[in-house]
Amino acid sequence: MSNILLVSATSLEHNETDIEGIPIHIVGVGKVQSAINTTNLIKKYNPDVVVNFGSCGNLKHYPSGEVFEIGTVYDDFYGCVVPEHEPITLTESKYKLFTTDTFYDKDAVFSNHYTSMIRTCDFVDMEGYSIAVSCNIENKLLYCYKWVSDDGDRNSWEENAAIGFNNFKKLFKTKFL
Repeated sequence: MSNILLVSATSLEHNETDIEGIPIHIVGVGKVQSAINTTNLIKKYNPDVVVNFGSCGNLKHYPSGEVFEIGTVYDDFYGCVVPEHEPITLTESKYKLFTTDTFYDKDAVFSNHYTSMIRTCDFVDMEGYSIAVSCNIENKLLYCYKWVSDDGDRNSWEENAAIGFNNFKKLFKTKFL
């Protein structure tokens, strides 16, 4: 791939500025910041492909640090009164990502609708869906990779984020370089 836009929510997930000379652009945590910043980066760099990567919460029983290619992203408004928030299919991968603006807490009590949506997905993050919307609007191909950093317990996040980023770098070099 000749022109890759590499985006991540926060440098806390990796503490590096590039992978093999390809700059890592920080789009921010949460749906609004990541949508605005991704759109601005696409307009500035006009990439052939956008690659989003980062940590995620585990909604099933996947191993910490393992990297997964996301096939479909869901917004937490899906199925509510906002019909334009349909799931977005990225690739043939079976893995589903649920995007919300709330840090996932496995012990929190959610509405029945929210809980049923969480149960249909594999992972939860705070940027995937909005980055996908930005890429769709700008007609850019998006690959999204997430690694499990926690299962709703924030105490394990930092250690698992470092393991996941090292695994992602290996995958990125194999697939894109």
